[in-house]
Amino acid sequence: MTVDPKIKRFALSLGGILVLGFLVRIATGNGDFKVMLEAAKLVATHKSPYHVWIFVSEGNYDFYFYSPLWAMMLIPFSHLPNFIPNLLWLLANTWFLYRVWILLAEFTDPSVLTQKGKRWVLALCILMSVRYILYNFEMIQMTIFLLWGALESLRFFRHNRYLAGGALLALIINIKILPLVLIPWLIYRKEFKGAACTMCFSLMYLLIPALFIGWQANLHLHSEWWKMINPMNPEHLSESDPGLHSLTALIPSLLTKSQGGLPYPRNLFNLEAATAASVLQGIRVLLILLTLAFLKWPPFIRARSGLHELRELSYLFLLIPLIFPHQQKYAFFLALPAIFYLSYFIIRTLTAREAEGKTGPPALVMALFFLSFALMTLSTDSVIGRSLNLVTQHYKTITYGALLLLVLLAACSPEHFEKQVIADNDTKMIKS
Repeated sequence: MTVDPKIKRFALSLGGILVLGFLVRIATGNGDFKVMLEAAKLVATHKSPYHVWIFVSEGNYDFYFYSPLWAMMLIPFSHLPNFIPNLLWLLANTWFLYRVWILLAEFTDPSVLTQKGKRWVLALCILMSVRYILYNFEMIQMTIFLLWGALESLRFFRHNRYLAGGALLALIINIKILPLVLIPWLIYRKEFKGAACTMCFSLMYLLIPALFIGWQANLHLHSEWWKMINPMNPEHLSESDPGLHSLTALIPSLLTKSQGGLPYPRNLFNLEAATAASVLQGIRVLLILLTLAFLKWPPFIRARSGLHELRELSYLFLLIPLIFPHQQKYAFFLALPAIFYLSYFIIRTLTAREAEGKTGPPALVMALFFLSFALMTLSTDSVIGRSLNLVTQHYKTITYGALLLLVLLAACSPEHFEKQVIADNDTKMIKS
C-alpha cells in the first residue's frame, strides 16, 4: 500500500515539530553537558577541572571525566547561555542517531530483506534501545556521538579515507578513551593504515593543549585526568552506587557483603574485597580474550563479510560498558550494534525459514533475546515504577541483560546463514 505524499510530508513535519519541542524542553534543563561547559570555564581560567565537584542542579554535583582537549574545544560555547549549547548538542545527537542506523545497515546485504523485514529490524532495535536513547538525550550525554564517531571512522577506512578516519577515531578516543578497543581490532583486521593514522592523531591531540596553556600545564592536566580514570583506582574495583551498571558494580556485589541502597542481600559469597577485585580483573581479562573467539585465527586478514565485521564490532562495543568502570545507564546505548545484529539475525532467519514452510529462529534464541529485553529495557521506572526500578538497579539487571547479549552473539554466527543456504540448496536438489 502506497502512502499519499502529502500525508507523508505532513507526518514528517509533525514528527519534526514534536522532536524539536522535546529537544527544546530538555535543553532548558541541566544535563551532564553542563559539567563539560563548567569544566571548559575552569580550563579557560587556567584551573584544573579534575577532582572538583561541579554543580549540575539542586543537590546534584558531578566530576568531569573527559579530556583536557575536549574542555578546551568547548570554551567558546561556555560563554553562551547553557540553553544554546545544550540545544545545539541535542540537535547534533539527533543527526548522529540517524547516521548510526545508516552506518549499521551498511554492514548488511540490502537485497536480503524486504522493506517489511527492514521495518521489523528497525522496530526491534528501537524497542530494545529506546530506554538508552532517551536517557542519553535527557542527560545530554556523549554516548551517541561516540558510537557514531567510531562507526563513521570505520566507514572512512573502508573507503580509503585514512586521514579523515584516523582524525575522527582519535578524537573520540581522546575525549572518552573507551573506543580505544578499536585500535587492536584494526591491527588484527589488517587495517594498518587506519590504526597508524589513529595513533598519530591521538598523539597530536594530546599535545595540542600545550600550544595554548604551555607544556607543564598540559602535563599537569593529563596527569590529573589519568588519576580520575585509572581503572586500577580502588573506587573503580568495587562500585556500590545504585546508578552504576557494569561488571565492576556486579561482581563485587556477588562476592562480598556490600550496601546497595536497599536492605536486600546480593552476595553469594563473603570474600575479602581484595579477592573480589582479583576475580573481577580475571573476568575482565577472560572477556577480552574471548574476543579471539569472534575474530577467529589467523590474524591480519580482512573479515569474511560485512556481517562478520558487524558481529565482531558488536562484541567490542558491548564489552565497553561491561569491563570499564563507572558506567551508567546511558553507556549501554553501545549495545545497539549487538541489538541490530541480533534483530537482523532473527528477522532474516524467520523470513528464510518461513519461505521454506519451517518454524522461525530457535526458541532458545528468542527466549534469551526477550529475557535480555526484559532485564535491560522493561526494568525502567516508566514501565515498572520507581520502587521496582530501584530493586532492578540494586541487583544490576541491566548488566545481566548485556551479558545475555554476549551469549547470543556467540550463538548467532553468520555461518548459520551459510549453512542454511547449503541446506536449502540440498533440499531443492533432492526434490528435483
